[in-house]
Amino acid sequence: MWTRAKRPAAGARATRPPADEPEALLGLTAEYMDEGRYADAVVVLQQLLARRPNAVDAMLACGVCYRKLGLLDPAAHEFERAARTNPASAAARYNLGRVYDLMGRHEDALREHRRAIEIAPDDPEPYYRIGVTHARRDEYEESEAWYRKAIEIDPACAKAHTNLGYVLDRMGRTDEAIVEFKRAIEIDPENAVRHLNLGAMYGERGMLRDAVAEFRKAVEIDGASGEARFNLGAALLRLGDVDDALPELELAVKYAADSAEAHFQLGVALSRKALFGRAVAEFQRAIVLAGERPGVSRHLGAALAALGRLEDAERCLRTALKGDPGDHAATYQLAVVVDRLGRSLEASDLYRRADRLKATA
Repeated sequence: MWTRAKRPAAGARATRPPADEPEALLGLTAEYMDEGRYADAVVVLQQLLARRPNAVDAMLACGVCYRKLGLLDPAAHEFERAARTNPASAAARYNLGRVYDLMGRHEDALREHRRAIEIAPDDPEPYYRIGVTHARRDEYEESEAWYRKAIEIDPACAKAHTNLGYVLDRMGRTDEAIVEFKRAIEIDPENAVRHLNLGAMYGERGMLRDAVAEFRKAVEIDGASGEARFNLGAALLRLGDVDDALPELELAVKYAADSAEAHFQLGVALSRKALFGRAVAEFQRAIVLAGERPGVSRHLGAALAALGRLEDAERCLRTALKGDPGDHAATYQLAVVVDRLGRSLEASDLYRRADRLKATA
């Protein structure tokens, strides 16, 4: 259930020098990149490269813009030609390795990051990125070693502490993982994602009140984060605090409208408040987004039954049991619905089956 989850503030616009000067083009590029206008920045950078074909800084900036736009092939092309133009550029090697990693070319990524380390051994970034590549391949011990090297070079590298926490968690070393997540928060306390990471770890261990505290901090930092609102609402719901959970889950679906799990949890909260009509709408939305799932179908069936829509409820509950025949709650709810429809003998069989399933659960 738990999920793991900035743009610079706009300032005064820079005064633009004449657009035909290379320095002016560089300044305009920086302005566009600061504003997240990466496509516009690429246009200007290509103009600059037409005038200065060997401008490595422009190639690197262009590659970064392409990567931000999700255009990995042209990004790799820019970083490759930057590396050819200046083989001693650690930035070219590092960025090229990062794009190769995103492309799934992991061996090429590792090669480029190692070259970056040879050029700039005191830069923690290539060590960190090697850790990322190994983690993508589920090579957690290797990943741990490289994250620790990055931290050894820069103990204040918050993202290395965070990712080290991830791999320690994957290796079952939960207590150590929590230490790393806490360290990342000490370094970077105003980062909502750091609090989400720690809160998710607490939630997975059943430490719900600690999880709520971290999710509240994430919401304080980034109130428009659907992920933070969802996690806070889901944790409150598990604690039985429906009144506080409901508004958080309503905001979760506002900010993350395509999250099937957020719609489902909101439906559960609405059902607990006996708002069954709204609950049905949320469960149906969850099904549209993620397809039929036994748990969602069971809750939808129960809400429909509460509204007296017994035939619809029966169909949903049978769908739930088709996906999970051992669900004693769905079996019991189906028995109740069938009984209300006047099929008492069938209902008796379903009640007995529900009792057997519950006894063996």
